[in-house]
Amino acid sequence: MLIDIHTHVQQFNKEDLDLLIHNSKIANVGIIIAAGTTISDSEKSIALSKKYEEIYAAVGIHPQNILDENTNNYLEKLTKLIEHPKTIMISEIGIDIQKESPELSLQKDFFYNQILIAEEYNLPIAFHVRNAEKEALEIIKSANIKNIKSVAHYFLGNYDYAKRLLNENVYISVAKPFLRDEELSEVIKKLPLDQIVIETDSYPQYFKKNRQRWTEPKDLLLIIEKLSKLKNIDPEYITEQIEKNSKNILDL
Repeated sequence: MLIDIHTHVQQFNKEDLDLLIHNSKIANVGIIIAAGTTISDSEKSIALSKKYEEIYAAVGIHPQNILDENTNNYLEKLTKLIEHPKTIMISEIGIDIQKESPELSLQKDFFYNQILIAEEYNLPIAFHVRNAEKEALEIIKSANIKNIKSVAHYFLGNYDYAKRLLNENVYISVAKPFLRDEELSEVIKKLPLDQIVIETDSYPQYFKKNRQRWTEPKDLLLIIEKLSKLKNIDPEYITEQIEKNSKNILDL
């Protein structure tokens, strides 16, 4: 069974979501994690998990979305969302340094505090890092992230960064950029299979005129195929190992 450890399927409309679920079943994708980006988006993830057996919820506030909503008492709000039985992860959290990003100190506070919630409730996290590897590693170490299971979502870094994450007991999540980026492929080739998970980061791609070209959980098959060729390991074995890794993270 394939497990998509990071998506935003809660952002699809019903028609497109039904097609996505249909395609996922054909591709043997049995579990899909819907990661929230705000409190309201996290609530949508939970609502969707109630409707679809395959979907589980991850709740969190994305660093780029900190200012999108009123975040007064956000820790208390997240705590209430954690109480739902199909909430199994804190995500999507992290640090994102771009021209229009929220103040870095604010991002650091949100990242650190959400890690602490995960530790308190013994939940895994999936974190997002863009242009902020140094800053993220500082928080990861200060929050003693080794106490929980964690995933470096949509990994695009170099081997040195990957090693630093592995040393903090972080799993590396491989997504579709790995299919076309040869430098990234060389990094992934060196990583131990027992610390790799896979994802699609699926979200509605209305900018693509051809609906069949949208990224969906079914595309995990492409990642498995590339991993098999890269590591010269049978795809069935890779699928089994990554399923084991994902279930260990998610406590399923």
